[in-house]
Amino acid sequence: MKKRKYIVALFALMFSFQSCESFLDEQPVSEIPAEEMWQTARDAKAGVNQIYGFFRSATRSNYFYWGEFRGDNFEPGSPSAADQGRVMDNLMTTDQNSSHWGDLYKVINQANLAIKYLPTIDMPSVAERDDLLGQSYAMRALAYLYAIRVWGDVPLFVEPNEEYSPDIYRPRSDKDEILREVILEDLKMAESLVDRYENKERKRISIFGVWAIMTDTYMMLEEYSNADQTVTKMTTYDPNFMAFEPDITTWKKMFTEELNAKAPDNTPDVDEYTTKEFIFVSHYHMEEVGSNGYSYMYQWFTGGGNRVGVVSESLRSKFEEGDARYPIVVKEYQGGFEMRKYILGDISSTLNKTCQIAYPIYRFSDMMLLQAEALARMSKWSESLDLVKKIRTRAGLETKSAVEFNSEEELVDYILDERQRELVGEGRRWFDLLRTGRWKDVMEPINGMSQAGNELFPIHYSHIDQNPKIVQNPYYVSSN
Repeated sequence: MKKRKYIVALFALMFSFQSCESFLDEQPVSEIPAEEMWQTARDAKAGVNQIYGFFRSATRSNYFYWGEFRGDNFEPGSPSAADQGRVMDNLMTTDQNSSHWGDLYKVINQANLAIKYLPTIDMPSVAERDDLLGQSYAMRALAYLYAIRVWGDVPLFVEPNEEYSPDIYRPRSDKDEILREVILEDLKMAESLVDRYENKERKRISIFGVWAIMTDTYMMLEEYSNADQTVTKMTTYDPNFMAFEPDITTWKKMFTEELNAKAPDNTPDVDEYTTKEFIFVSHYHMEEVGSNGYSYMYQWFTGGGNRVGVVSESLRSKFEEGDARYPIVVKEYQGGFEMRKYILGDISSTLNKTCQIAYPIYRFSDMMLLQAEALARMSKWSESLDLVKKIRTRAGLETKSAVEFNSEEELVDYILDERQRELVGEGRRWFDLLRTGRWKDVMEPINGMSQAGNELFPIHYSHIDQNPKIVQNPYYVSSN
């Protein structure tokens, strides 16, 4: 057993330090034979835990690059933050770190290993094994959802890469095929497998996490009735686990206290959060991620000399007078408007390096506003606005009535503006603009983003050098 413990640790290290000189950096290959790794219940838990570890690595900086910095929530901060500024200013090139998909494919490959080998492991509890398997399907779906939103078509792998083979080199698959035939199917499998009774951990995928990813997917596919029905399942299934937080004071504490320095993820059957708003968070704790794995919630958004982004004038102008969220989210400090949503007080440079704040991937207010958008698309305007009203009432604002809107698009814009204010800093704004096709209208006046194809990230040059079957996204071909 002691030997196997060391094998699991070595397995994680090998993934973390793979050479960039090989295509395996893009499509990681398991170096540990299955007969040595996927054998016991302990191996199963360690293997699935590593999926979340790889996800933390993949999203540590890209949570903001992919979901925030391409949109209109932030403007460049310190001149030293050139890489982030290039994304905000629409000056991306194929050497951007955020255009590299290697870490995301580590999530996918680890999920593929779990999906292949978990059913073969004899565990004391079949329900626990199924739950781990369901989490693996859901995390593979989530990783692919991120990938297609960032790059469009991407290489598809539903079996693990366990040995060197020419099969590692694959062309990109159609994103719509991945959405319908992989992501949705994975989520349906997860829905049938995840333990609805013992899995109470918001740092892992619960049944609510499955439904949240599913809602996101249905909205991308413009299947609004399915999205509406999925959120309804979430709201009626277990209000003791997930519920709307109506108090703005608790809303503030939710981000500044609840997400901060939670213990390592050793007790998935224990709900460690007081709030019922969070559905799935990617958490950071030094015992798990190491001293250099802290989250960027402090460092990137505070301190005039090193903050990478400040809250944009575009977003600040959308906060209505009396919106109780504004003084919580924004503070004018050291010559810029800092995002303070996750922070109490001013932050020292020492604290910057010890930030253990989790990233909210999904929470209930997000789902409510997605459902409101779906209802608007289904011509159920009053029902849609009933949901928006809950969010705005918490912020101390009045809500328009259905008769005040002249068109469906006007109502959807109203909802999207509310999503922008409510979810700033939660990695959602760019994906909203992308999903609704509003990215040109919003971003062209800000950074000139207008040409078809500019909505996608470039593919890192190393992927194309390593794999001749990969073709660069057309917008970046002539400029790089």
